[in-house]
Amino acid sequence: ATTENEDQSLWYGDAIEILLDTDSHRYYQIAVNPAGAVVDLDRGADRSAWFRWESQAEIATHVADDHWTVEIRIPVTDDENDPLNQVVGRKPSQSLPWHFNLCRQRIRDNGTEYSAFSPTGTGSFHEPMKFAHLYDGRSHAFDVDPTVTDWLIESRAAEELQRNRKTEEAFTAWLALAEREGATEFQVATALSEAADCARRLEDFAQADALAERIPIEAIRQTTRMETLLAQREWDAVGEQFGDIDIAEWPFWQIGAGAFARGRAFQAARQGEKADADFQLALDYTSDPGIRLSLLKSMGWNAEQNLGNDEAALAAYRKIADSTTHTGGADYFYGLQGAAGLLAKKGAYDEALAILDQVDPEKIGGSWRGSLKLSRAEVLQAAGRAEEARSIFQQIAEDEQAHAAHREKARPYLEKAQGN
Repeated sequence: ATTENEDQSLWYGDAIEILLDTDSHRYYQIAVNPAGAVVDLDRGADRSAWFRWESQAEIATHVADDHWTVEIRIPVTDDENDPLNQVVGRKPSQSLPWHFNLCRQRIRDNGTEYSAFSPTGTGSFHEPMKFAHLYDGRSHAFDVDPTVTDWLIESRAAEELQRNRKTEEAFTAWLALAEREGATEFQVATALSEAADCARRLEDFAQADALAERIPIEAIRQTTRMETLLAQREWDAVGEQFGDIDIAEWPFWQIGAGAFARGRAFQAARQGEKADADFQLALDYTSDPGIRLSLLKSMGWNAEQNLGNDEAALAAYRKIADSTTHTGGADYFYGLQGAAGLLAKKGAYDEALAILDQVDPEKIGGSWRGSLKLSRAEVLQAAGRAEEARSIFQQIAEDEQAHAAHREKARPYLEKAQGN
C-alpha cells in the first residue's frame, strides 16, 4: 500500500504489527508492510501525540512468490528522559515481564484476514489484557483470575467438549456463544457452523439446516449446508444446489473449506474432473497440515478410482508420504498404502517397501497395524518374495488382536502358499 515510512495508508495492505507493553510503559505499536515501510506509535501518549514517537527500529523485508518475511531489530533504553525515541524499559524478567502481541493482517480483493500470536477474542488487536508474556527465565505459569471469561475462552471449552465426544454439551455451548453479547459477525458464524456440526453428529439434520440459515456470512452458510448434505450422502443435491457457484470468488479464507466440501460430493458422484478441480482449488487455499493430508488423500483416490490416472494419484500419495506432521493418523497411513500399491503396480517394489518402512506397524494400535502389515505382505508377494510374504500373512492370521477382516484376507494367501 505504501513504500514511505509514517504513511498511514500502510493499513490498506498487508502488514504485521508488534505491540510492546514494557515494565515502564504501556504500550508501543510498530507496524511494518512487505515494502519495509514502518509506522510507529506511542499508544501511551495522548492521542494527538501518538505518531510523534520514533522507534528507530532497523527493518529488512523480503517478498517471495508465495510469502514475505520481515526481520526487525528494536533498540531499547532504560533512560526515560527522551520519551519520543526508542522503547523505554528494562530487561524483562519473570518478576517484571513485558507483555506483547504479534499481529497480522492480510488484505485481498476477496476478503480480509486478521490473526494474532495471542488471540484477543475481540474484533481488535488492541486488548492489552490479552497480550502474551515476554520474559527471561524458565517456563512459568503466571497467576490468572479463573472467573474471567470471554468468547475465546468459552469457544476453546466448546472445542474440548467436541474432542471428548460430549456432543450434546458442545452443541449447547456453541449455541450460547452464537448468542453471546458483543460477539463479532465472524464469531457468530463460527459458533453456528460448529453447532450445526454437532447437530449432524447427533443426526438432527433439520436442526443443522436451520442453524445454517442463521449464519450471517454467506460463504460459511453455504459450506455448512454442503456439509449437512454430505453427512446425508446427498451427493447429487450438492451438485444441483452449489455446482454453479464460483467458489474462487468467495472470501479467500473460506475458499478451501467450500471447495473441499463440494469436491467430496463430486468425487462420491463419480464426477472426477469436477472433483479434481475443486480439490486443486482447495489445496491452493488450505494451510492447515492435517486438512491438507485429507485433501491429498481425496485427490489421490479420485485420480486413481474416478480418473484412472495412476501418475496423478501417486503424486498425491507421495506428498502425503513426504509429510513431517500428522504422521500418526489415518490419512497418512492411507497415503503410504496408496503410494506403495501404485509403486508395486509399476514394479518398483523396493521403493514401495521403503515407503511402507516409514511406519513400524508394531507400534500402531487399532486396525491400521494389520492393514499396514497386509500392504507389506502384498508387495512382497508381488515382488516374488513369497517366503517373507507368507511369514507376515501368518502373523496376521494368528494375531488375535488383529481386525477380523485382515485375518480373513490373509488366509487365502496362506492357503495358496501351502498349495504351492
